[in-house]
Order: sequence, then structure tokens, then C-alpha cells
Amino acid sequence: MEENSVFWDDAYSVGFDTIDEQHKELVRMTNLLFEGCKQGSTSADVALMKTIRSAVEYAQTHFYTEEKYMKQVNYPDLPAHKEEHTTFVSTVLQAVKEFEEGKSEPIALARFLKQWLLNHIAGSDKKYAPYLAGL
Repeated sequence: MEENSVFWDDAYSVGFDTIDEQHKELVRMTNLLFEGCKQGSTSADVALMKTIRSAVEYAQTHFYTEEKYMKQVNYPDLPAHKEEHTTFVSTVLQAVKEFEEGKSEPIALARFLKQWLLNHIAGSDKKYAPYLAGL
């Protein structure tokens, strides 16, 4: 893997298998986007858009799962965390639209996903980990 790849590290673990496995899948999907960006043809762009859509759908499923568990343990920062998820989805959907309109390159979206994912897991998600420990 290279500079634009995402590397999973156990330091990102929230100690809850379901969520950790979903995070690993998001890392895998982000790496697929980086791989897709290396292709240069129209067919690669079509495949890339399919991967982006799958990643967004998977992220939304993941967010639902996280929020369900946070609600179950009465996580006090749930509203703020949920807002981060909403903002992320809006930002990605806007970036996809710009890509489809030829206004941006897919590598910009892949880099955004990498940064957001790692920062979100290492920051926001680690904060709820102690609350899930009892489940």
C-alpha cells in the first residue's frame, strides 16, 4: 500500500466487535476508492462511482448501528455525534455531485474519506467506547 492507503491499527479499536468490523470495512472501501483513482478510463470512473455509492450506503448503515448502540447505553454526546454523521453524509453527497458534474477529482473525495474516517474513529468514536464496554 502507499501514501494514499488507509492502514487499520488496533489503536482505532473501540473494543466492540460489531463496530470494529464495520470500521475495518469502511477502511477497506476507502482503499478501494484509492485503487479506483489509479485507473484512468471512463470504465474506471463508472466503477469508482459504484464504489463511492456503496461506501456511502455502508457508512449510513454503520452510523445507524453506532447510534443504536449509543442510544441503548444512553451515551450523553449522542446528539453531537449524530450531527457529525449527518454532516459527513451531506459533505460526501455534495462531493459525489461535484465529481459527477466534472467539478472535482475522485482522489479529493478519497482523501477526504481517509482523513474523516481516521479522525472520527480516533476522536469521536473512542469517546463512546467506555459506554459500550458493558454491552
